[in-house]
Amino acid sequence: MEFVDFRKRRWSKSLDLFFPGWQKGEKVAFLSPHDDDVLLGAAYLLLATKEAGGVPLIFIFCQGDAGYSAVEDKSTIVATRRKETVKAYDLLGVREEEIFYFDIPDFSLAPFVNRRRNGGEGLFEDQLRLFRREKVSRVVFSSGYYEHWDHTAVYYMGVYTSPQAGDPILADLGKPWAPKSYYAYSVWGDFEPEVAFGQEELRADKGILVSREQEEMVREAIQAFASQKKIFKTIVDYREKRKSEFGYLELYKSITIRKPIDFTVYFQDLARWKKG
Repeated sequence: MEFVDFRKRRWSKSLDLFFPGWQKGEKVAFLSPHDDDVLLGAAYLLLATKEAGGVPLIFIFCQGDAGYSAVEDKSTIVATRRKETVKAYDLLGVREEEIFYFDIPDFSLAPFVNRRRNGGEGLFEDQLRLFRREKVSRVVFSSGYYEHWDHTAVYYMGVYTSPQAGDPILADLGKPWAPKSYYAYSVWGDFEPEVAFGQEELRADKGILVSREQEEMVREAIQAFASQKKIFKTIVDYREKRKSEFGYLELYKSITIRKPIDFTVYFQDLARWKKG
């Protein structure tokens, strides 16, 4: 397994390239809109976390109740997917007690991003309480790409809710504990290079390369979701697009939270015209 920094054109076999200052025992929260999304978009980083002595925690926000492809499965799909979830993540070394469920109906997550919502509570406090209790140090979440409203909602939770875990607010939810790294992963699409001024600009800045054997492990875990077989009809073929001469590639985008302003350029500009 190798870690790549496209921006700095560096590669390393150490997870430290992704998570600077990494220490064994750290907990990484993988925010998953639905039970299978982390497997589809962030499984390599999950494996890397385990290999580096870390603890991956899977936060599953939606219950999967819309994921039935036959009407007769409607009443049992949630229970079925819960069993499949435990089996799938176990194949990658994640224990059942490291999986947390928020049980929001599919296609309904957006209002729960808030602390309060019309008619009840949002998930803001629940997420903060978990982050603090588990002492989450790194956060990985779905990108805000326009492929599913639930994915976009989780992106907002990653960007706006997660950082609040380290702030001295809502003291009854636990002692503040600030995450140190934030990344967005792609579930189905996103991170397609953009063309600007005739040149391609990479939208993902980090990547992980794995062997064929490691990719096969991930595929086995994905296929544990037997109830989603029709939905995943082309997923294996699509995953072959990840293959390169260097291995199978998974992409990530670094998310910079609350970056302080560098006033230097403003000072320099001010000096040029104010001093005449």
